[in-house]
Amino acid sequence: MRAQLFRASPLCVACEAQGRVTAATQRDHIIPLAEGGADDASNVQALCEACHEVKSKAEAARGVRRWASGRGN
Repeated sequence: MRAQLFRASPLCVACEAQGRVTAATQRDHIIPLAEGGADDASNVQALCEACHEVKSKAEAARGVRRWASGRGN
């Protein structure tokens, strides 16, 4: 699945959206599995390492907020 994604999308979609050209190296779930996203081709995108890291940190922060709100904090 990873090789197929990079053949179809060799460039980072987040960088492309900002006018940059960067090779994609990470297979990313658009909607994270932890947030109900599907583990299929319709929910993946190609990102570079830097964009994937930024997105992953934002997702982790959302997870912490969900956990904290679930405890009544």
